[in-house]
Amino acid sequence: MAKKRGAGPVITHWGYRTMSFARRRSALLALLVAAIVLVSAGAAAAVSGGGYSQDQQDCPNNGSAWNTPPENQWGCHDVGVNLETGGTHNGDPNSANTRFGEFGIDESPNVSNNPSFGAVFNIGDPGTPASPHSGCLAANTDGTGGGKAVPGCGNNPNGLGFSSVWDYYDVYCPATAAIPLDSIPVPDGVPALKNCDGTPPARSSFTPDTGSQQKLDQIATQGLLLYLGANDGLDNGEHDGFSGLNNTDEAINGPSDGGAVILALTPQNAGNTPTAANPEGLANFSFGACADGICFGAATQRTTVYQGCGADSLKGKEAKEDKCSKGEAQNDDVFHNDAPASTKESPNCNGGGPASSETACYTNADGSSNAPSSKSEGGADAYRQETPHNMNMEPGVQTFQDPDPNRSPAAPIGTPGIYVGTCGVYVNDSNHTVGNGITGQDPGYIVPNQCAS
Repeated sequence: MAKKRGAGPVITHWGYRTMSFARRRSALLALLVAAIVLVSAGAAAAVSGGGYSQDQQDCPNNGSAWNTPPENQWGCHDVGVNLETGGTHNGDPNSANTRFGEFGIDESPNVSNNPSFGAVFNIGDPGTPASPHSGCLAANTDGTGGGKAVPGCGNNPNGLGFSSVWDYYDVYCPATAAIPLDSIPVPDGVPALKNCDGTPPARSSFTPDTGSQQKLDQIATQGLLLYLGANDGLDNGEHDGFSGLNNTDEAINGPSDGGAVILALTPQNAGNTPTAANPEGLANFSFGACADGICFGAATQRTTVYQGCGADSLKGKEAKEDKCSKGEAQNDDVFHNDAPASTKESPNCNGGGPASSETACYTNADGSSNAPSSKSEGGADAYRQETPHNMNMEPGVQTFQDPDPNRSPAAPIGTPGIYVGTCGVYVNDSNHTVGNGITGQDPGYIVPNQCAS
């Protein structure tokens, strides 16, 4: 629900506060659909949703943690759009792709009681810290140099193009300084212009690049990929990811809610022999989104939407400790609904903080203990270690429970796993199979599984 005007203290532009609770919103799905419409209109034809990636958003894994410092996380993007070479792995963009163009809206800061507008999904009022007021835009024939953990949009003087930073507060704040905006009553649900707390230093800039180098010839052999991703940080600065405390350090995986759209032209795959799991050729499309544990997606090829044990994104100590449990599978389909985060995790467990919310992960849904022991890390770390390395969407359309223990489930029952596509037809009602399935096939398949491996 939208926050009531005047509920709690007004937090002005430079008066930050740390969030003390999770503000979960399921309307992110509608936002992503709207984003698709906008992109499609321009083209005449964006978590465990689709091919969403913290790398593609230029964010660290813990950028959305509930204990993230409240300062504006400039360079990490709540919305990211990238045009890059088309290298993929398991249907996801490669972090080493060359970006020819990129656009981002900066992550909103972690603040409490920020004035906002909207119904279920709240956007920070103009003039407040959590308003999506800044970001970047860049394009370059030789690659922008963005990505690979580079904050914001990159800049490359060797090619022809530009790099820019935009912030409408550079104009808005001084223009409204003499107007008593905070005292003007505004009905709930509509934007209320607010005064900035002083005039922030100007940030907007434009840097032209006049070099002659180019990497456009890579498109002929590597293809071209368009990525659009968004997360729940747009929801008035929501930060509800795991903190790294309370046995969550190996389960940190960005925000709980988000999604992505990917369109890839891949001439490098033109000679591949089509299979039920990978019928792709010259073009591929995927879309997926998750909010509060509820997910849906569509794809033209097998796409990994979440990695469990042995996750590639973990480094150092966490990577060494995130070992797969004995006998854990390498691959599983998300609509099977059999990941521990789906079958065991209590609905009271979430990543929104404070610490007491995370420690709820120590008790499973059936009341059994998930506390640390000599045999288990316990908590969210244990859920990840007992989850197959790759949790995949299959070609077709599907609904599923989020396999990530950071999912912060909203419903008391899991989302039924339903799938229709090249692999077959599958129905699973929150871990209780509908019907007997096909003899010799996975229970739940109404039409035989063509992708069993």
